[in-house]
Amino acid sequence: MTVNTLPNAFARSSSPAAGGPRLYLREDELDLGVSLIFKAGDLLKAATEALRQQHQVSWVEARCLCELLGHPFPVLKLAAELGLSKQAMLKTLDALESRAWLQRAEDSRDGRRKIVHLTAQGAAVATELALAMRSCLAAAYRVAGSEAVAGCDKVLSTLIGSPTGTASSASSNVSPKPTPNRVP
Repeated sequence: MTVNTLPNAFARSSSPAAGGPRLYLREDELDLGVSLIFKAGDLLKAATEALRQQHQVSWVEARCLCELLGHPFPVLKLAAELGLSKQAMLKTLDALESRAWLQRAEDSRDGRRKIVHLTAQGAAVATELALAMRSCLAAAYRVAGSEAVAGCDKVLSTLIGSPTGTASSASSNVSPKPTPNRVP
């Protein structure tokens, strides 16, 4: 069975020789894409394993640190970005704050909101973790080439409903996904 799932710009060509786009993807092609995304996520997680053990941080704590690298977030927005409940987010923040890796401050525009930002120590740990994942991703990007990088970014940003993608989550039954935090 084939599924008409992607606009022409994202379709795979019917064969390398044909070079022409096709509108339909087979279920096995879609299943392969899902499997590759899961495996890539696992590899990025594994790239940080030694550092996470060294710093004694969980994967969720590591993701939180990396998400905060570059700019602060309101607590509830950070929870949404990480896909955590408010309670799980607060537990994670408490653990990181007890290590002096982050601080919470009152939002100057809304006293009810708390803004989370990294301390210098937290930024140093987050940078180490991000560098491990960047190295892994950069190596794959070098092998794949610039066109593949652009295509990968376009597909993934479309999948998560990022403003850089062209898909609208409003047109589907899928809830909007968080925008990735690009780290320079």
